[in-house]
Amino acid sequence: MDEKYPNTPGSKGGGASKDAAERIGGRASMLRDAVTELMLRGYQLTADEIAKQLGETVLAIRPRVSELVKRKVLIKTEQRRKNVSGMTAHVLRHHMRTEAVELPAPTPAKPRRSAAPAMHSDQNALFG
Repeated sequence: MDEKYPNTPGSKGGGASKDAAERIGGRASMLRDAVTELMLRGYQLTADEIAKQLGETVLAIRPRVSELVKRKVLIKTEQRRKNVSGMTAHVLRHHMRTEAVELPAPTPAKPRRSAAPAMHSDQNALFG
């Protein structure tokens, strides 16, 4: 592992892993900040749930979560939940937040029109 880890993305070896760590370096800081800000609200989420809330891929968020756990910004709770793969994952919390806060309920999507409104009350009369 890179000696700069967890403050910068690391890799367990060279090649593609090292290239990926270098490529995401600038974005990684922004993603860690977004994860930290989300978790400071008191949510207790898995890495995959964090990714969903931020609209990011799990491949971008899971390593950032590992970095934040290593830095002790996030703490693993004793709770585990299933993720998309069916495996269980640790539920995490921010180190400064012990009380869990529920995520707000999703806002229902506005209904979409399936077709444009008719211009005339009797469209058949135009083509009769």
